[in-house]
Amino acid sequence: MPYAVGLDCVGSGNPIFDGDGDPVLGDYIEISFEQYAAAVSCLISGKHVRVVDGALALEYQPADDGP
Repeated sequence: MPYAVGLDCVGSGNPIFDGDGDPVLGDYIEISFEQYAAAVSCLISGKHVRVVDGALALEYQPADDGP
């Protein structure tokens, strides 16, 4: 079963590892294979995905911390 955690982290294992080989910390949720495919598609197209309140948010837009 695929999992998601935090911002832009999806994978087929638990834990998911970052680029340095360290596990990503946070609350992991199980997602469907359809959600996983949609999340990967978003990431490839430069959009964000995020776990928000225990649910996967596709095309997530981080708050603008502007000046």
